[in-house]
Amino acid sequence: MILIKNFRYRRLSIIIGGFLILLAVILLVFVNFFLEPVLAKKLDALIVQGSDSLYTYRLGKLTAGFFGGNIRVENLEIKVDSNRYRVLEKVHALPALTIELNLQRGDIKGIGFFSLVLGRKVTIREIFSRQADIVLIRHIPDTQKVTIHPPLWKAIQPAISAIAINTIKLDGVKFLYKPADTSQSVKLQFDRFDALVGDIKIDSVGATDTNRVAFAKDMFLKFHDMKFRTADSSYKMKAEWITYSSKTKTVEIDSFKLQPTLKKEDFYKNYGVQASLYYIEFNKIRLTNTYMDRFLRNNIASADSVIVEHPKINVYLDKSQEKLFNSKIGSYPHQKLLKAGTLIRMKNIFFQNAFTNYTEKNGTTGEEGTLEIKNVNLQITNATNDPAWIRQNNTCTAKAEGLLLGTSPIAASFVFYLDSSNGRFDAEGSIKNVTAAQLNTISVPLSNTQIPSLTIHSLHFKVRGEDFTARADVQMHYNNFSIVLRKIDEETGAVVTRKFITKLLNRYVVEQNNPGPGGVERKAENVAFSRLTSQSFFGVIWKAVFAGIQKIILKT
Repeated sequence: MILIKNFRYRRLSIIIGGFLILLAVILLVFVNFFLEPVLAKKLDALIVQGSDSLYTYRLGKLTAGFFGGNIRVENLEIKVDSNRYRVLEKVHALPALTIELNLQRGDIKGIGFFSLVLGRKVTIREIFSRQADIVLIRHIPDTQKVTIHPPLWKAIQPAISAIAINTIKLDGVKFLYKPADTSQSVKLQFDRFDALVGDIKIDSVGATDTNRVAFAKDMFLKFHDMKFRTADSSYKMKAEWITYSSKTKTVEIDSFKLQPTLKKEDFYKNYGVQASLYYIEFNKIRLTNTYMDRFLRNNIASADSVIVEHPKINVYLDKSQEKLFNSKIGSYPHQKLLKAGTLIRMKNIFFQNAFTNYTEKNGTTGEEGTLEIKNVNLQITNATNDPAWIRQNNTCTAKAEGLLLGTSPIAASFVFYLDSSNGRFDAEGSIKNVTAAQLNTISVPLSNTQIPSLTIHSLHFKVRGEDFTARADVQMHYNNFSIVLRKIDEETGAVVTRKFITKLLNRYVVEQNNPGPGGVERKAENVAFSRLTSQSFFGVIWKAVFAGIQKIILKT
């Protein structure tokens, strides 16, 4: 009896096993002849139909596994159709971003097969790839001419009613960002790009959800080893890491550097003009409450705060080169801000513990002098060119403090009038406790002038300026001022003192002390200065203040 039961169980097991094998074969055939063509058709609808035929694609291989709903995509290339591009460009219907993709291999896991077939809805648990090259091209739309075209969620209908993806993971792919206008210099290349994007809903609800970026609820992007060169290859830029989080709405940039591609000797040998060279680096910059989608889609750069940690700014100018007489009218900081091609809304910008110096090479002596300011803390408020913001607050302000020439406290504040048609600004500042030894590090190499003795206890100034003129009020308390003028002997090349004119200056021209005898203080009030068109913003302030200093130190 037991043998008969075992035989029956064995026969039943064989029948069930055979049925399962037959079912597996049927499902495999079903996958090969039905599922893969359906998926390919949906892919075509998403890429071609969803982009208004802007893209073409080539699919090398699509391998589907019915069990678990897994798919492997190999050698997928998505490119912009040049003919369709020109048509959309002509009618101002290009999207803000276009993408070109070369996907060597990607895995799609957890596809909802029945919702795809019966409900035309695509549900995916995870998309993953570590073998891809991505090129993102940005088109800045003309808001006056832009043509409204159907959004992605509507364009893919009726072939696809909606798309829901839990997670997209990109691990170490290559990434390139550039503007469509190739004449622009911004072309950012990243050797490694990681992305974790979650809760993606491509439907009418996802399109109207203001908490989503490109239909995604959560987005974390990490770029490594950024490389950049200007269009003329005169400067190069790099950054170790750039990260963006939609959840915290922050952007962070680590280990940033901007510097000329050539050494300064080679630069001036090649160009031979008095052009300033800039060397900029900082440990980290952090933007808070910023929206990446506003920048990419609407060309709006906005943030509640921008914090720059430990920036170093070095400027070098060789005045032995041929002088340039380019006009700088209209190039004050706020005028450049107003002319920017991007709509900027920055509530606060902080520079923490900054270091800056300006080095100039004397065209006659060949010597170099450096003006150094360290431990600088700077706050800029309401940095904007948005007309709506300017109507609410028409000024951008900046306040800074630091140490000049090593130990002398310096403070300055600026008010920029954003609604001004002539570059109007106000500047106010003070410097304390400056000695002759400090000033000689600049005056000797740059003007061949030595200051044997001087103590500046305090200097306070106010400057009111615009495009062509400035007026200054200056107060300066100092003691024991004397000056020695020097020259280079044409026969021997030695530096010698101009004794006669030095004696005349110290006895009859300059005041040694202020306040003078009897405690009488000399002040400079409303001293007028006319700007040369080639002078920069800080050049105008310095010349206006120097005009006031001359009125104080020179005898009437």
